[in-house]
Amino acid sequence: MTSKNTPPGAAGLGPWGNLGVWIAFGSLFGVVVGGFFDNAGFGVALGAGLGVVVGSVFIARRNAQGRS
Repeated sequence: MTSKNTPPGAAGLGPWGNLGVWIAFGSLFGVVVGGFFDNAGFGVALGAGLGVVVGSVFIARRNAQGRS
């Protein structure tokens, strides 16, 4: 059974509220950047870290503004 009751702060963020989306975009960006430096492993690690940071900041700012 499904429930339409969402936890507080979960509604309204859409897919951008999912940290996994940010990590995936960061990793993709890292692969591209890693290709320029001939080191894809470094790029993926850097991109995933960047995705975590940017995603966390984005989600925190949205929640702080009360637009959750």
